[in-house]
Amino acid sequence: MDAVGILRFRVIQRERRRREQLLQQRAYSVHTRQLRDASDPYNMPENNFRGRYRLSRELSRALTEELRPLLRDGVRNTSIPVELKILSTLHILGQGNYQKSAGADNVAPMSQASISRVFDEVITAMNNVHFLRNNIVFPTTPAEIRRLIQKNYQRYPYLPGFLGLLDGTHVGIIAPVDREELYLNRKGYHSLNVQVCCDVEYKILNVVARYPGATHDSFVWNNSALRRTMENLYRTGERCWLLGDSGYPHEPWLQTPILNAAEGSREANYTRAHMITRSSVERAIGHLKERFRCLNRHRVLHYSPEKAGKIINACVVLHNKCVEAHEPYPDSDDEDEENWDDPPADNVAGPAAAGRVLNEARAVRMDIVARTALVPPAVHQHDRRHRRAP
Repeated sequence: MDAVGILRFRVIQRERRRREQLLQQRAYSVHTRQLRDASDPYNMPENNFRGRYRLSRELSRALTEELRPLLRDGVRNTSIPVELKILSTLHILGQGNYQKSAGADNVAPMSQASISRVFDEVITAMNNVHFLRNNIVFPTTPAEIRRLIQKNYQRYPYLPGFLGLLDGTHVGIIAPVDREELYLNRKGYHSLNVQVCCDVEYKILNVVARYPGATHDSFVWNNSALRRTMENLYRTGERCWLLGDSGYPHEPWLQTPILNAAEGSREANYTRAHMITRSSVERAIGHLKERFRCLNRHRVLHYSPEKAGKIINACVVLHNKCVEAHEPYPDSDDEDEENWDDPPADNVAGPAAAGRVLNEARAVRMDIVARTALVPPAVHQHDRRHRRAP
């Protein structure tokens, strides 16, 4: 056989192998689709379903219908249904074992490439601006503000006028390619510093998930739209405030505890009430990380900071849906959260402006202190035994 014949033979062999591989891939795709169709995950017992996907079947179906307009439902007979796209993403977020585990799910088996595309698609859909605004809502109208203040006060009848509870938490990520030193937090690992504001029922009203782990809580707050919203509400006559720890600047619209208050004084009573009330945001963060284990400190998000922030946003939306649906809280792991109280913050405004704001904040706090109900010692001791570390 001459050289031309040998070359022709090799080309024919390569083409034959390519066709065989293509046929095998098609057969595998059809088999996988048949397996998915035959193994309807919604048929599994409710407890098993919730353990695997972190949501109830009913809530998962409602989420699917809400996201369906934002997701592509393929037309080929081997395409992945929207229902399985949602479930595969829930599996990744809930178990924290990432794409390999979700792709090997015997209920919704997919290739690694498919699960990666599906995860990206669903996370992007859940970060749609309108979707986020519908599911993470901070009150701004007088009626909304009054309702929330009343609900909060019914749960914790000590401090008047508080609208929400503020805290920061860290979510681990892999070291970014660019400026990785900015993401190295003071505990020694790379993270995003995530600002969370919630109500007393653990519903998250606002989240900021884009700042590097080395960033101080006060910097995140001072550069947030939430701070501007609270200041605008205050300046237009709304007397309401958030509660934050001593790592935040003391402002008229952000009330912090009084450090080293004399025992038995009204100031000490105010600080006890502040601590008890603000513990709800610590619990909310704990529930968020317990339900969606990809966020807890024993996991690391293997994505860029930008995508990690989108994943956090998606988990917050799902957390809120669980709160609204009265889903049972996940089992608590008291060792999961670390104490992240930052040292007291400096006000970033100029000296004169900072002085005016601080004086105004102190005047507001004096009025709150005078109106704070007495906290019974038994309530304080009970809360200290049951509160999570911030």
